[in-house]
Amino acid sequence: MKFKYNGPASGVTLADGTEVLLWPGREVDLPESALTQTLEAQGYLQRVAEAAKPATKKKEA
Repeated sequence: MKFKYNGPASGVTLADGTEVLLWPGREVDLPESALTQTLEAQGYLQRVAEAAKPATKKKEA
């Protein structure tokens, strides 16, 4: 899920060992977890609406 981070420059290590750098004003892709819930509650993360894919028209025969 995409989030916009608004906090001090930081970094986190996810449960799978992936390290993610957090920069103020930047978007970051993070999984739903206790970490993201905590950062959202503290006001550091805001969910970013994902762009809808354009609908495709069926070809008429």
